[in-house]
Amino acid sequence: MPNPKAPESGSTRAVERALDESKQVKKAVEEAADELALVHVVLDKGISQDARSDDLDRAIAQTDQIEKKLSKSVDLLEKVAEALETQASKEAPSRAS
Repeated sequence: MPNPKAPESGSTRAVERALDESKQVKKAVEEAADELALVHVVLDKGISQDARSDDLDRAIAQTDQIEKKLSKSVDLLEKVAEALETQASKEAPSRAS
């Protein structure tokens, strides 16, 4: 007789795997955002206004915009991880039964 719980346990494993992967991606994006923020500060504060070209000013502005996008991505990944954790916890009790 087929086990009706088998698809759920497979589903739970898939959710848990997705959760682990999303946490790894979140950490990588956070690290990239932190590194980019450091580059932005060095470019913005480390080079005097007189020594800057228009291209450098645009690059500085772009690093700030990219860092903000990465930070928003981290927030979104946090929400995804929370949703996956909720789903995994809902499915986990059904595995034990």
